[in-house]
Amino acid sequence: MKKVCFVWLMFLCCLPAASQNLIEIKEKAFNWGGKVGLNAAFPIINSLTIDEVEMENISLQYKVGFQAAVFARVNISRFYIQPSLGWQYTEGDIRFSHPLPENGANNLPDMVAPNLPLDDQITYKAATLEMPIMIGYYLVKENPYALSIQFGPAFKYNYKVRYNTNLTDQPREFADENTPFGICFVAGVGVSIGRLFFDFNYEFGLNEIASDFREIKSNTSPDSENGALRIDKRTNILNFSLGVLF
Repeated sequence: MKKVCFVWLMFLCCLPAASQNLIEIKEKAFNWGGKVGLNAAFPIINSLTIDEVEMENISLQYKVGFQAAVFARVNISRFYIQPSLGWQYTEGDIRFSHPLPENGANNLPDMVAPNLPLDDQITYKAATLEMPIMIGYYLVKENPYALSIQFGPAFKYNYKVRYNTNLTDQPREFADENTPFGICFVAGVGVSIGRLFFDFNYEFGLNEIASDFREIKSNTSPDSENGALRIDKRTNILNFSLGVLF
């Protein structure tokens, strides 16, 4: 019994020192790390046109997306420069209304079923590669805790974008005709506990992205004419990440 008590006493004495080694991080001129997280996209949509008809009463409903990134960090006293390469998946619904006919006639596109309600939605899914270059400043830097603010540009490449809608009796899917590039301004805060850190960032598009999409035809109607979709929008995303710094 005395031996068991002695072992437990030694373990309790060593525990604080072991924990300190796990959470403390030495000052380095260079670090690298990785992070994963969630996002919510609220794109600012200035116009939405389907089959050359501009839609009205546009609103958004976000869905949770995913992201992952690797980065390097160059430390200069309380400042740091952090370039990174990341992958981002966003998803959401765009709700809208068809314009009402001015003379009482049905002026909706031929591809729109007349028995469907005027209120409808489009589901969008986008996969993006991005390269943010962040400049950070530590407001608090007391080992093992740190609080920092960060900001900088992010260059985005939307390599896969899909829009789906049920405007007709058959579902319709649109793919981008031109793959748009975007530039965003990113700002946020970071909280660190040793090697672990939490980031909360906001992305806002500096350029308006005008995307033209073509309809992907299904096997049920191979001979029908392709429809067109055009969306003028800006990036608007909230990001939350959990990462490790080495």
